[in-house]
Amino acid sequence: MKNYTAIFFSLFLFLSCKSIPKKERISSWTNPIRKGINQYGMKDFFVFLEDEKYYVVGTEYSSPYKGYLGPVLYQSKNLSKWKKEIKLLNPNDIPVNAWYKDGWFAPEIKKIKNKYYFSFNNRNNAVNPYQKLGFGIAVSNELKGPYKVINTKTPLTLGNHGSLVVGENEDEIFLIYDNDARIYSVKVDIEKGILKNEPKELLGPETLGKNYKYLDAPQITKVGPVYHMLFSQFYGGYEVKVFHMTAIHPLGPWKWDDTNPLYSFLEAEADEVVKNKYPTRHGFAPPTQVVFSNQLFLGKNNQYFNAYHSSEKYSEPYLCIEPVEVDGDRIYIPTAKNKHQKEVIK
Repeated sequence: MKNYTAIFFSLFLFLSCKSIPKKERISSWTNPIRKGINQYGMKDFFVFLEDEKYYVVGTEYSSPYKGYLGPVLYQSKNLSKWKKEIKLLNPNDIPVNAWYKDGWFAPEIKKIKNKYYFSFNNRNNAVNPYQKLGFGIAVSNELKGPYKVINTKTPLTLGNHGSLVVGENEDEIFLIYDNDARIYSVKVDIEKGILKNEPKELLGPETLGKNYKYLDAPQITKVGPVYHMLFSQFYGGYEVKVFHMTAIHPLGPWKWDDTNPLYSFLEAEADEVVKNKYPTRHGFAPPTQVVFSNQLFLGKNNQYFNAYHSSEKYSEPYLCIEPVEVDGDRIYIPTAKNKHQKEVIK
């Protein structure tokens, strides 16, 4: 009898423990996020998850006291507090006449075939300060480098916000970028750092028709079988709208989301408060005026987020992150543009 009692009691405890839900934790942050990243401003953020840690790179503004220190990789455990991890490339090691001497606009890091590819948009301000930005790729066997620039002689193409997109397999790599208010695509050999064909217009007046405006900053993220593209369009009066399209291949055809736009940013919303002390008043605070760069990325617990830089007018741009719900070819941002954000960690 005692044995049966012990068995029933053990079974009761087991079933009771199983019925208790696993405790959930709340991680919260306040947009814009400034702690730990470049205090003089960053934009065009690219966030990714690696070994349960978040990393970010972006267009950085130089210190007015020390000049530009080069592209930096930042790391965080919880999205709200960042720290400088490593300098990806040292500008002092780059030849003075190299085409990629200055800038490092809209950089990204993507893992392809067990290698890390650091891509960037750059130029040489001393040799040709008015040339359009060129696209470059550096490679490393490790996330934290060292990185070696592949196309040292010339940029792959001219444009901005260049982004590498993996196709149906890792042998099919595309470069998606904007140029002259249109979005282009081209196939890339990332190991050799060359184009496989001539760039072609992916989105423009003919493909978008009445929905076309000035196109900027395309970002493509694959969720399951669906490719999601976020991009911006500029309207008169300093109004920017962020749009969403989907496809089952990076080259399309791309389907317009009838719930567009995801966001609208107005000049009236812009922060005019300069947050740092500069040698002269407003002397170095970089005006961004509008929000262009939006990136859909996968975080912990299979939660998706959108990263963009804050709407600034005369002050420094900083990181904003918001949870995103993805359902097939639809995405929804429940707390869009809210100052306070949170995620549930299970």
